[in-house]
Amino acid sequence: MRLSPLAVLAVGAVFCVAFGGCSLIPRPLVSHRVDYSGLQEGDLRGAAEAVEAAVKAGNRDFVPENRGAIVLDTEEIAQAVRTRAARAELVAELLASGFAVEQRNGLISLVRGSAYKKATTSRERDKNALVVMSENANRWTIYEGVQNASNLKSKALGAIQDAFYQARIAQLSPGAKYEDAEGNQVTK
Repeated sequence: MRLSPLAVLAVGAVFCVAFGGCSLIPRPLVSHRVDYSGLQEGDLRGAAEAVEAAVKAGNRDFVPENRGAIVLDTEEIAQAVRTRAARAELVAELLASGFAVEQRNGLISLVRGSAYKKATTSRERDKNALVVMSENANRWTIYEGVQNASNLKSKALGAIQDAFYQARIAQLSPGAKYEDAEGNQVTK
């Protein structure tokens, strides 16, 4: 009996949830209010820049170093950064294609539509969806890992997302899409 790719994906998702717990499921695509009060903004931005530079460079041996009050040196954060670094080329290709966008909430999303469907096969769309889901899950691991390891209040999550978003936007290649401050999709 041969299963369709969609059936294999569904079985895999059920398996991951059953044996991996809810931590494997990406959080809702929400944007928290950006509030840097009570944070060492320079330390947070420096930490975000270091992480995003390592990811863009594909540095799979990245060893995170704390930046003042911002704690990065946990195994959870280090593994998420290394995994993102391994996937960096796929994410860059997806952004360069014009079918993905960096969102202000610190996540990436696909730009679906008829042009996307015409330009890709079903298999490519499945691969792209998996890349986006995995990338977003690792980003959440980093955001929440920084918040928890640094003993920051929950209101700091928006600032963490923003600092990493800003660091990523500064490193985007020309032609990549991102959301500007007003939420409009623009091309770098």
